Amino acid sequence: MESQIIIALVVLVAVAAHVAIYRWVKFKIHEGVILQFLRDAGEGGAPDHHHADAIAAHTGVSVKRVILVCRKSVEIHSDPDVENSWRADGVTK
Repeated sequence: MESQIIIALVVLVAVAAHVAIYRWVKFKIHEGVILQFLRDAGEGGAPDHHHADAIAAHTGVSVKRVILVCRKSVEIHSDPDVENSWRADGVTK
């Protein structure tokens, strides 16, 4: 009986670790895609900030996910003048 409990706990911890790593990797991939878009757009002479709708249209990431990733990211900052508008660190016009 004790060995079954230990096995169940090990399986539970393994599944939890897998889910956490999966979510982190998914976040980092989306963050990288959004950052690349913001940096490329800034270098191309476009404004240094973009609305979540424009980011989603160009990256293929949903608007809801763009907003979530941008809020969590340390390298992406919001534009205080326009709601759901974002810019990347180091991008200046």
